[in-house]
Amino acid sequence: MNDASDESDDENSIIFLSDDEDLEEPGVLQSLKCGMLPIDIKTMYSLCLLGAGGQDYVALNNLESTLLSNQQEMFDEEQSTNEESYGDEHNWIAFKKQFASPLDKTSMVVIIADVIKESPPGLSSRRILGIFSSHLKAIDHNDGLDDILSGPSGLLRANLLKILIAAAKLTIRCDALDIKKLYQPGVNEAEVAKSVVADVIQTLTTLTRFQHIMWNPNSFDCSLKGVSVETLSILCEALDVLVKTMDLVKHGVKSDTFDVAVMMSRYLVSTMFQAGSPPAKPGAPIEHDSWKTFPLPNEWQTDFERKLSLKAYNLCVACCVSAFSGWEKEEFSVDKLRSRDDEANFFGVAFANRRVVGFLSEEIISSISQQWQRVQTMLPNLESLDFETHLDRRKEAGWYQKIIDSAAQQRGNVSTFGEDDGIKSLLSFSMLCLITADAKKNQRSQGDFLNLSMSILLPITQFIIDKHVWTSNIGAETKNEKDEVEFYLDKNYQWLGQTKTTKVIQFQSAPKPTVREPPQQQRQKQKAISSQIPKPSAARRSPRISNLIKVPTSVLLDEWSKDESAKQSNAAEAERAMKKLDSAMKTLRKSRTLNALEQSSLDVSAALIDVAATEECYNPFLCLQQAAMYAELGSKLGSNDEPFKKCIPSKDKCTPLEALVILGRADCLRAIHFLQEAQYLCSWVISVCRLHRDRQETTFLWDDRWRVIGVLCYITKATIDQSGEALYNNNKSALTLRKWEDGAHEEANRGKSDALILVRTGSGEVECEMPQVEVAAYDSIATPGNDLFMLNESQNEDGRGSQNENELVAGSFDFNQLGELPVPVIEDVQMDGEYGGIQVVGI
Repeated sequence: MNDASDESDDENSIIFLSDDEDLEEPGVLQSLKCGMLPIDIKTMYSLCLLGAGGQDYVALNNLESTLLSNQQEMFDEEQSTNEESYGDEHNWIAFKKQFASPLDKTSMVVIIADVIKESPPGLSSRRILGIFSSHLKAIDHNDGLDDILSGPSGLLRANLLKILIAAAKLTIRCDALDIKKLYQPGVNEAEVAKSVVADVIQTLTTLTRFQHIMWNPNSFDCSLKGVSVETLSILCEALDVLVKTMDLVKHGVKSDTFDVAVMMSRYLVSTMFQAGSPPAKPGAPIEHDSWKTFPLPNEWQTDFERKLSLKAYNLCVACCVSAFSGWEKEEFSVDKLRSRDDEANFFGVAFANRRVVGFLSEEIISSISQQWQRVQTMLPNLESLDFETHLDRRKEAGWYQKIIDSAAQQRGNVSTFGEDDGIKSLLSFSMLCLITADAKKNQRSQGDFLNLSMSILLPITQFIIDKHVWTSNIGAETKNEKDEVEFYLDKNYQWLGQTKTTKVIQFQSAPKPTVREPPQQQRQKQKAISSQIPKPSAARRSPRISNLIKVPTSVLLDEWSKDESAKQSNAAEAERAMKKLDSAMKTLRKSRTLNALEQSSLDVSAALIDVAATEECYNPFLCLQQAAMYAELGSKLGSNDEPFKKCIPSKDKCTPLEALVILGRADCLRAIHFLQEAQYLCSWVISVCRLHRDRQETTFLWDDRWRVIGVLCYITKATIDQSGEALYNNNKSALTLRKWEDGAHEEANRGKSDALILVRTGSGEVECEMPQVEVAAYDSIATPGNDLFMLNESQNEDGRGSQNENELVAGSFDFNQLGELPVPVIEDVQMDGEYGGIQVVGI
């Protein structure tokens, strides 16, 4: 609301309610005097009453009458059609977006969902649940929830997901209150159980119907965010309510409804926990009476059950290791650890008796203990597992006490992606299987459900109590060298080498004592070694070091800055990019291992590209140059190209800045040996540059910035060629380049001509410092190393690079014996003081 006049000098102020125009009408003024509020103010007033509490009856009466009336639209069909980032942003950002959007019925229901989000269920909860259900049914009947959730409107999709999640959570929490009625005498258990199970089935049906929207793990880093974490929490609570209901109700009252709930739970568990589909045909029956002593066999497991055991083990590890995601498809190992942005840094597993062991919460431990008691009654011939005794013995270990103390000091949550809810969901499903198996009369069906339960129970039990309870190799120490892991840990069990890389460092053992040999034997060994060194082959091409046309970044920047009309300022995006770069540099400074240094260097490289992608960047050429240098420090090949994978625009809409950033990504990919990917990006920009250079293409304009892009296309292409030649000489045949298109050669020649023009027509200072450059063929011209824009100034007569105050200068590099490019040495001049963040100079 803005009480000031509409003629305010602040043109950017948003006026949500004006008091100048509307109050000039006598009808509106009279209505306000009589207490008749406009529909918007009346709605917001009712929402405030609901949030304050104590007046839910009046608030819900007003809201229900508004929702049933035709005074407001169901939702704004045109709102935020291009917005794609709703759902995971900060609460304050989400509030501003909601407040700026028009107030319709869907917005009202979303605000109700936000108000009751953290409130415990009460007397009015069922009434609020009716509002949610009625609104969702109306939208589903008129427009179709599936179509809207798959549509282009990001805000509307986020609002409907918020309502769906709020309705599901409120339903399950109301059922949890209803379960308490089963403890009261004289209550009809069948009716209460029937109502609760029906609600649980409805919730599971909702999760099944919209799982493609509500459950979306990140395939790159196996993380869960936003809606997916809340969906997992709903499944956890729903299965817990179902277990309590089935456990309390007598056997004679159960019906087929419970079987439906169990089957739906099994389907969701198989989908969300990446276990695949259960076998269509049951396997051979298992003689569970033959299970007498531990460890139990594991040959009875199907592929579905093995994947379920693997997921249970990974989730246990993730609850103790902050750098590991429990949603990894492969078993936990050191090279699966990834850097996280949150504050938690904890490695709480140990390697004892060639097994990976750790700790879990008391709630989970209590559930496991209860399930083993039920297993003992179902399998009387099985050796008794004194779970509590084994657990007490584990707690007395010295490492256990240290890990617990260190875990208590963690400021963030160790299980970042809802792994604790994942374990609780699996244990609830395991208990459901035990209850169902106990109720089944068919021996085959009973055995199938018992196998499902044991597939979850055995790996979790072994992880907690460190007892060899089964013969499976899941959780064995074979993939995790104890000495290697301990090298990465400090005294507080913090992981010092958070990274994911294809290269696993093998630490060498202590050096062997040297024995001095007689001189005659030493000379004989030296002759034998020298005779084994192969002579260079005549067919082996040696990398030719040619001087590329040296275009200073100052000349490129002057030419780039001539077209000021192309700038589209976005200060917020620039600030986010610089904060990302600042965080990446801080992580780089904390790197204490080679793995951490490699991963952090790639993060810094990607952050520098994001900075160069903003118009606020003072010198994008320098940022991209440094990005390639940091990329060279990263590990090569593997999955290290992921930070540089971005969508490319259409050719008719590509701006010079976007083309510049794509070339920067191409050079970074070249630096980590993704030559074919770099060649593709460079060829794509060359094709766009040709369209702009073609005078017959009237829709593609040619200006100063596209001239700079043409020069950089020539330089990038030559650099890729030189790197490909160097790797070819190193016998890495898999890294050979494809043949360039004919148009690429032609455009490279034109870019080379533009480079000569820019150098010769540059500033007087540059002309004096630049010697005469003899240009060779572009297919053999490249500057080895990490410099995207080559040398900024001329080389001295002795071949060394010169430097002035405003430009970076690189000298000519030599290839090493393997034909590889050298790694730049990065020196930090602020090692004596505390790091205070990046000084924002370019923006």
